[in-house]
Amino acid sequence: MAKKKYVILKKKLKNLYCKQKLSIFKIAKIFNCTTGTIINRMREYGIKRRHSGPKRISISEKSLYELYIKKGFSSKKIAKICHCEQTAVLNRLRKYGISIRHPKEKLDIPKEELKKLYTKQKLSAYKIAKIYLCGSGTSYRYLRLYKIKTRPLKRIQITKNQLEKLYLKKKLSLSKIANIHKCCPAVILDKMRRYKIPRRTISETSTRHIKSDFSGKLDEKAYMIGFRIGDLGVRKDYNLINIGCGTTKEDQVELIKTVFGPFGPIYVGNKDKRGAVHVGCSLNSSFSFLLPKYNLIPKWILRNKKNFFSFLAGYTDAEGNIGFCGRRAKFRIRSYDKEVLRDINKKLNRFNIKSLFRLDKKSGIDKRGVSRHKDSWAVIVNERKSLLKLFNYLKPLIKHKKRKKDLLNGLKNVIFRLK
Repeated sequence: MAKKKYVILKKKLKNLYCKQKLSIFKIAKIFNCTTGTIINRMREYGIKRRHSGPKRISISEKSLYELYIKKGFSSKKIAKICHCEQTAVLNRLRKYGISIRHPKEKLDIPKEELKKLYTKQKLSAYKIAKIYLCGSGTSYRYLRLYKIKTRPLKRIQITKNQLEKLYLKKKLSLSKIANIHKCCPAVILDKMRRYKIPRRTISETSTRHIKSDFSGKLDEKAYMIGFRIGDLGVRKDYNLINIGCGTTKEDQVELIKTVFGPFGPIYVGNKDKRGAVHVGCSLNSSFSFLLPKYNLIPKWILRNKKNFFSFLAGYTDAEGNIGFCGRRAKFRIRSYDKEVLRDINKKLNRFNIKSLFRLDKKSGIDKRGVSRHKDSWAVIVNERKSLLKLFNYLKPLIKHKKRKKDLLNGLKNVIFRLK
């Protein structure tokens, strides 16, 4: 019998594997052939294979404990949320030392004990299920198995407006609403589906603290990006965006509270030996624009005057210095962000603000023994009229307490010198 010839075009195979990122196994199912056939075709067409291996799961111990232990999500459900295999979640549970549930183990509920809980103590099937760490359906099945007479279904009288107020406005969980109405959460969930009330996102439900969405204002976004490039560490923790930095200055702590406090909880750590504290904030996914470490200023910021000076204000609050050289005011930003500073220099000069862009310090170890892994660059503005323009642009946008005070002193100095 002749071997079956599979017609698999190079263009289609490349699209499925390289662009749609399908696995070899899934592509084989599409063409109704073996994975070996797909691998052979890829070799013939010179399609480079991706590195094999399980997808790394990005979830902290705290988030995993919250989902698996407190919320009682299964490893399969968590895997679906994290877009990974169930085994990856189980491995992470073992790594963090979180005890794994074994749902396939036989559950034994004694008849007399069940009768006592249900008939005498008047506990619901849901509450009995919580005692035995099983589903309410399982406890109900045992009631029928032991022929224990069940109570008639309780009709829960709750209007759409009442449910919206409790769930959407007061942010109560399904279990808390169920406790108020003396029923199980499944009943409340069923009511929500009937009333078409949308469920909260995982970002909203996986934390005790309410987080607000980003306002959407471009000038505010530009300021935050400038501040992020200059001084913030940003990382994604499951469904949250965590921002933070270490500082010895109280003004820096207050600045982070001012900028990010309206959107999420602020955490301030204890002082270390140097007197530095770590200050951070947890934000929801609407702040994902803070994740990239920008090497260049985004074009949408450079195209708009207000957005550019908002960005510059944020970057100045993080890295800038407004001081005096002799009796003359001076504006200076020094950092390792060469291309960002080059963009700032170009843009300032286009606004007729004369600025200098130069190498500040070379990489290596200096005379004091201070090591620099990269060259340090600087943007400097000295000229009086240019400083007047720059200070007037930045005056309403600077948020750092000391930087604001230094700017106002610098502005007075420039006005006096121009008389």
